[in-house]
Amino acid sequence: MKYVIGADIGGTQLRAALIAADGTIIAHERARTFVEQGPDAVITRVLDLIAQVRTGLPPGGDLLGIGVGAPGPLNPETGMVYAPPNMPGWYHIQLRDALALPTGLPVVIDNDANVAALGEWRFGAGAGTRHMVYLTVSTGIGGGVIVDGKLLLGRMGAAAELGSIFLDAERGLRWEELASGSGLGEAAAAAMPAHPASMLHTLASPQTVTAAHVARAAAAGDDLARSLMEREAHLLGLGFASILHIFSPELLLVGGSVALENPDLLARARAIAYERVLVDLYRDVPILPASLGERAGVLGAAALMLAAAEGH
Repeated sequence: MKYVIGADIGGTQLRAALIAADGTIIAHERARTFVEQGPDAVITRVLDLIAQVRTGLPPGGDLLGIGVGAPGPLNPETGMVYAPPNMPGWYHIQLRDALALPTGLPVVIDNDANVAALGEWRFGAGAGTRHMVYLTVSTGIGGGVIVDGKLLLGRMGAAAELGSIFLDAERGLRWEELASGSGLGEAAAAAMPAHPASMLHTLASPQTVTAAHVARAAAAGDDLARSLMEREAHLLGLGFASILHIFSPELLLVGGSVALENPDLLARARAIAYERVLVDLYRDVPILPASLGERAGVLGAAALMLAAAEGH
């Protein structure tokens, strides 16, 4: 049996798992990132997690290598990570070599959104498709695109920055700035002073309000929160419609806390997308919740390594 190690490097948590080629997780470990301690300390913790899960390799098992999902921007061809916004101090870090040399294993890396897309495509709700788009709507908006059964990378691996679709021409604002969890929180903060009776004031201040507060107040029937959620659905729907036209996928999968924790929001955004597309061709594309949850990172990293081993 062939096995790979999938590593997921995030600004808050690190994960590593030993995974069989069929997607079965054999061993799994996690640790806090403590990103403030700098890249060397974080990489040491990643190596410790890799060593821990590697001990679970069954006798006779063939360990192909390590796949890694990390915050971008990064270059998957060179293995270099360039100053991720949520990883202070990570300036031109040669991550691939930093993991390959101590472990003696082949290492492939890609940005976390691409890796999650691969995981959903190989092991999750996108299995069996040849053309698929994966989106994550959480603090930001990111994603990955599968075209003809391959991850769309573009020059220097920088393609498919889906959150960078410009939706507000007057202000020059991107989809991510408007419709991410951060964007929803900022819209709530701007609206709260004019609505002193809103339940949002009992949950947070304009300085601390988040998308989760808005969703909670909307579920309780608060008028301001419900209008903010309708705005969020409208913005997401416009972005979904754009993606359907640009990529014409068989399937659009949506993950991330904002979407997955608010199924009514996703349903409304889906309806708006179908209203906005130009032809029925795009209304035939299912827009569904992603399926892997917190396993998407390690399973996607495993899929990345398996694809490399298979020559894809």
